[in-house]
Order: sequence, then structure tokens, then C-alpha cells
Amino acid sequence: MSKSTKLFNEINPYFAFDNHAKVVLTDNMVYWGSSNFSDESSQNIECGTLSTDKELIKYMRETLFTNIQDKSIPYYKNNFAVAISNLESLIPVCKEARDNLFESSFEPWADYDTDFEEKWIFRKSENCLTISFLRNFISFIMGFDEALNVIDKIVDEYWDFEELPEEVEQLSGLYDEYKKVYEDFFTDISSLFDALEPMATYDVSSEACRRISNEYGMEAYDEYLDDYTDKVMDETLSEYEELIENSEQTLRDSIERLDSIIKYFEQLKINLYKLLKVNTKIDNTNI
Repeated sequence: MSKSTKLFNEINPYFAFDNHAKVVLTDNMVYWGSSNFSDESSQNIECGTLSTDKELIKYMRETLFTNIQDKSIPYYKNNFAVAISNLESLIPVCKEARDNLFESSFEPWADYDTDFEEKWIFRKSENCLTISFLRNFISFIMGFDEALNVIDKIVDEYWDFEELPEEVEQLSGLYDEYKKVYEDFFTDISSLFDALEPMATYDVSSEACRRISNEYGMEAYDEYLDDYTDKVMDETLSEYEELIENSEQTLRDSIERLDSIIKYFEQLKINLYKLLKVNTKIDNTNI
């Protein structure tokens, strides 16, 4: 799971008919100059300036950009592109988590029973899941409920309307549905991952050392050490394999739940795209 993945809080595309400025700005650097962002400009003599001056960057963000924005037209009729962008960030994270679960728990196998056709079978003696993966994913999805909050803000703008416009009503319905789906998913996946923690945290070697020291410390010495080591290793391996076996259905349920939420997010994104319309002041084609 990529640690760099995060939710977008603000994406505001605007169209300024009389703006000819070219500015690219981050928290640490700003560029402004004459060059257009096109192949044609690569053939021209252009001038530009780069600066890392934090005060200048702050000024351009808070004053210049605000001034240009005030004179611009919002590109989208209802600007919920941020919701779509967040879904496009969430989907690959869920897919990565799903693949991690599957590849940690299943392996390809072919023999006479499968007619030498490769099939994926459950690993009964080893599982590669880690506790950090389980906890990091749960921590990440705690922010899923904010992914579409921009839609709620758009709907709130129509609070004094006697009747919501059809598109806003559809947005409201999608948002309400998402909140319920998210809540159910978070509850389910948290419970499933909690059930997987005993297996993910079980360390055969550490548990074997603990038992030799705490339970067989008086007997496991000198010529008896190897015998007790073998005995304890057999015990801990057996316990670990039992944990894996008992976790099989939980793992399958987790993978199925992730498959389900991925499909839901993908369909939700399609539904949002259908409602994403360019402002009529920009798009005058009536298409």
C-alpha cells in the first residue's frame, strides 16, 4: 500500500478567457514565464523565472491566484471533480490490498489432481500477511468517509430550494448511498482484519524461544536442548498452522469484501462522471 496516496481536499478548475499568464506553483517552488504548455513553445525563444522564495510563493497563492479565480468561470457546473479524483485514488489502494491478501495466502499449484492445470490453492503452512499491512490499511480507510464530502457541500448550497434540481438530487442520493456503503464496509473489514491479527502476529521462532525459556528452562540444557528445541518447534508450528487453517474463511471473506467495494467504487465513479458537466458559459455547444 502506497504511503503517498492521500485524499484530495480541493480541486478547482476554472476558465479565464482573458488570462495569458503561465504559472506553476508548489509549496516549495514557483515558475512563471512566457512559455505555453505546448509543443509549439518548445520551438520558440521563451523567458521564465523559477523561485523558492516562500514569501513570494505565499503571495502568488493567496493574492495572484485568488484575483485570477475571482475573474474566472468555474469549469464545471457542479464542481465535484475532487470526489472523482479521490475515488481514483482509493480504487488502486483497495486493489493493492486485495492483491496483498490473495498473494500472501494463496499459491499456484499443478499436479495430477488438477490435470497439470495451474490453480491457486490456499497456503496451509505459511502466510505472509503482516500486522503492519492490516493496521495500515485500516488506518487509511478511516478517511474514506471524507472522499465524497464535496458532494455534500454542493447539496448544501441548495438548502433553501423548495425542490432540488434533478442533478443535485441524484448527487444527494449517491452521497447518501456512499455513506451507508462506506460505514458497512469499514465495520466489516475492520472486524475481519481484527480476526486475522493473531495469525499475522504469530512468530514461530520467538514463540519457541519463549517456551524453552519459560516452560522448559530447568530441563532444556546441555544434551537435552536439541530434544526440547524439536519438541517446542513442533508445538509452535502446529499452532501456527492451526491459526492459518482457522483464518482461511476470514481471508476469503476479506478478499470478497474488497472485490465488492472495488466494484462499487468503479460504478460510483462512472455515475459521477455522467453528472459531471461543463459550465454552459464555457461549453455553448448544447451537447
